[in-house]
Amino acid sequence: MGLTIQVHEARQLDEGVWKARLSPTEIRFLDSKAETAGPFSVLLLTENPVFDREGRSLSFNPSNVKLLNAGTSDTAILVGAAPSGGRAGAGSNMPKEAVGSGDAKFVQSLPANLKELGIALLREVRAHFPGDLVFYPASGKFVQAPDNFWTIRPQPRDVSFRITVRGKPESFTGTRSLELRPDMTGYSSFKVERPTQIDELIRVLKQVRRRGAEG
Repeated sequence: MGLTIQVHEARQLDEGVWKARLSPTEIRFLDSKAETAGPFSVLLLTENPVFDREGRSLSFNPSNVKLLNAGTSDTAILVGAAPSGGRAGAGSNMPKEAVGSGDAKFVQSLPANLKELGIALLREVRAHFPGDLVFYPASGKFVQAPDNFWTIRPQPRDVSFRITVRGKPESFTGTRSLELRPDMTGYSSFKVERPTQIDELIRVLKQVRRRGAEG
């Protein structure tokens, strides 16, 4: 029987996403060479953990963990498959390779008032579109790579994310709560302000013409 790590006082933010307290020393036990960028640690759980909702504990095998960022505080975000016995959400079958270092930097950079929405949004996007985000400091945008068919920029002041997608506003349908407007040449932009808009975001992204998918 392999070694098991049990994390207490874990709080579930969404299906397959938890927030817990892990000290920097405990985090370094998982990977002493992991990159440090900001206060929050980000862990990718590549196999189903066991989440005890009543006891608020999360158990997993350390060999099934990839440490994406070793934070300087005792706050950790754990992202993985749906918990054993839990409800399988739309994004619960997220592939192991779908969260990259850029995605991790996006998550750890989120301010408190956007963290839960940002994690839920990115997890749902990655369930449909694998890849990684690349940050561009000049614009404050995180850009999808390798095909930049969508970008995202946190806007803490009005508690929203500004999204741009490849395509003109009139080329998209099914966007009842998203106000698409013309952006830079050949792109549209809109805001995502609440969880109920994530499904519409996915609907928009599925309509984008992507490289390698154009006839």
